[in-house]
Amino acid sequence: MWKLHKVRVDIAFIVNPFYLYCLGFSLAIFLYLWGWSNIFPQLSSGLLLFLLGSFVLFILAGYFYGKIKLNPLDLPVSALYFNDIIFWLIILLGFLNIIFMGYLPIMDRSQNHHEFGVPVLDPVFNTLSIFFSVFFFQTYLQKKKKRLLFYIFIILIIQILLFRRSTIIWILTSSSFLFLLYKRKINLIFIIAAIISIPVLSYFFGLYGNTRSNLDKSSVMYDFGASDTFIESGINHNHYMTYLYVSSPLANLQENVKNGNGFLNRRAIKDFFFYCLVPVSFTIRLDKTLNLTPPECNLITPNLIVGTLFMISFYTMGWLGMIIMLGFLFVFLFLCLYIVNKWDTFRITTSVILSTTVSLSIFSNFLNRLDVIIMLFVYPVLFHFILIRRGRVSLF
Repeated sequence: MWKLHKVRVDIAFIVNPFYLYCLGFSLAIFLYLWGWSNIFPQLSSGLLLFLLGSFVLFILAGYFYGKIKLNPLDLPVSALYFNDIIFWLIILLGFLNIIFMGYLPIMDRSQNHHEFGVPVLDPVFNTLSIFFSVFFFQTYLQKKKKRLLFYIFIILIIQILLFRRSTIIWILTSSSFLFLLYKRKINLIFIIAAIISIPVLSYFFGLYGNTRSNLDKSSVMYDFGASDTFIESGINHNHYMTYLYVSSPLANLQENVKNGNGFLNRRAIKDFFFYCLVPVSFTIRLDKTLNLTPPECNLITPNLIVGTLFMISFYTMGWLGMIIMLGFLFVFLFLCLYIVNKWDTFRITTSVILSTTVSLSIFSNFLNRLDVIIMLFVYPVLFHFILIRRGRVSLF
């Protein structure tokens, strides 16, 4: 056992958007089968066959993608000064956001934290926070400037104060993927420690969510349908909320499959186009003009509303809608990978954010989120031209 600290394992191969799609949905299925919730419908053979078929397709694509080496480029010295400027810009935008809204979510619990944020200003603040927190970390791994870690820490504190749990997940997940790409081989002891720490992280993740939503133990255990299996286990209720967070989107998708009507289900082509493919920000501005109504998908409970990448596509267009969404994800991935290879200064940063986007597809459809589109298609090109320098060489 004492030699374990010398064993190093290469797990960087998992930082592959195609593999992460499979890993994400496999995790959701694995947790689903624990049976901790009474409100989850039984997984159907049709849904499992669809997911398994998509796994085969994505594993094949991931195999070929894995042959491409993502060699980090040596960042110019000017990247350090650019990071300093961007950090203070993020702080300024965050400060203005709070001033214009007139409150801080963690200090004023009477306000709905989901409604916090000034239009235009808040999306820019949020996307810059995610994109450049990852780039700060990449620059730190190359330049070893500790102030960059301080920048990331301050941004995370601000996001905690704003109750932006999703933003924190984006930053930490993308940074973890980035670390794996740079380090390649990780000490086995570190991997074991990370696995052992999962229950601790699960507890605090659930605690933070319950505090943010003002939920007590009774609400969590009974209003959200904890099963006798979970109640009798004696496991803390905060873990149950983490369980719901990961597996309930699959339950909502299954609920729609269970109540579906044929291969095309509702045949709502217009709703499928505007609520699955077109960026949500555009759809919201067109809903009155085009007489659009957000699809009222079947939910296991009104309090749990997310349903993976596929829920709305199935509700509107059935299995065909899910197949089209799968194809749309493929096009999305290849288009993003083409862009970051052509304008490559932020290739690594964008690639790990893309991997995070795919891994989070078990929760919701992020392909029609304008903030995600900006981070993956606009920022890499825009900031590439700002930082581009001649004579850069690969680190490896």
